[in-house]
Amino acid sequence: AYTGQAVCAPSRSMLYSGLYPIRNGCFLNHYSVRSGVKTIASYLGALDYKVILAGKSHVKPASQFPWSEHMNPVREPGLPRPVIPLQKMDRFMAESSDQPFCIILASEYPHGPYIKDTPFEKEDIQMPPYLPSTDWNLKRATQYYASIVQKEKEFAGVLNLLKKHALESNTLVLYADDHGADMGKFTVSDRGLRVAFMARWPGKIEMGRTDALVSFADFVPTAIELAGGTVPENLDGKSLLPVLAGSTQKHHDYVYGVSHNQGIQRRSVFPQRSVHDGRYHYVRNFNNMERIQRERAAGKQINYFLERGAKEHGKPEEELYDTEADPFEFKNLANDPELAAIKERLKNALFQWMEQQNDHLSEDGPITLFAVQKHSLK
Repeated sequence: AYTGQAVCAPSRSMLYSGLYPIRNGCFLNHYSVRSGVKTIASYLGALDYKVILAGKSHVKPASQFPWSEHMNPVREPGLPRPVIPLQKMDRFMAESSDQPFCIILASEYPHGPYIKDTPFEKEDIQMPPYLPSTDWNLKRATQYYASIVQKEKEFAGVLNLLKKHALESNTLVLYADDHGADMGKFTVSDRGLRVAFMARWPGKIEMGRTDALVSFADFVPTAIELAGGTVPENLDGKSLLPVLAGSTQKHHDYVYGVSHNQGIQRRSVFPQRSVHDGRYHYVRNFNNMERIQRERAAGKQINYFLERGAKEHGKPEEELYDTEADPFEFKNLANDPELAAIKERLKNALFQWMEQQNDHLSEDGPITLFAVQKHSLK
């Protein structure tokens, strides 16, 4: 599956609203969704569901995420971050009676700081080809893997609760993974936007895989349809139930990506947009030295922060990757004449989508500098 933005709050806000980041308003980390944007808590609450957030929040404002209850994560000795509240969930399931519920589990893991006491050794690690096998990288990876183990331990605990309370057969479990830590997060690269996604519903979903192109925007429409509601036409996603039922292997023609590089640590101005058709991935880097040089030659005054961001990232204006042949996106094919038609098709799809999203960026328009909140290191 694909998230629309490989950053914490924007990814969550998209998952909970059914809208891509620009439309829902949370397109920089720690931003709020726009006034009037409805979320899953409102949609399912109106259908007589209890909608519970168990774990990390990192979405706002609270008035637009009216959870029936927010079960805060709890501290556990020896761990660097709190864990999901399994005991509270246990009590809730025991007392839930016949009212249907939706519980969103938001683990703090594998977000840093990572678990230092790790069962893994450097020899256990095979680094991805875009990261060198330095001692620091290998040691950090052993701690990252330990944090993944903690997340999976929490997930196993939840599945055990469903079994304990005899809820397995009438509970759809959807699992979306993290968007990664290194050279994927904060970008529109495939390794940042593409995430693991699983569904389990005994007796309803057969075991297997699908190549259907699905998005985080699909979660809310899926939940609404499953709860017996009418899916609003203005959402960016659509219900996954036909895919889960195995009646189709196709879902979206395209999925899209957003990145800004403002509102994060060590930030610089580098807005990106991307479109993916399941194989080919087109990336538009709106702040780049090609554009800076064109505008300087035309006599335009260049903003210092834009030139700084363009130099720091060093990316061309256009990128095109064949993710089937080149999954780590090493070879930019944007100037390959044999792929010119594919690039043009994807480029047109991207700018049509941006217009539909009421994006502040356009092909030759100005680049906006946003006010951002100070990032807390606590």
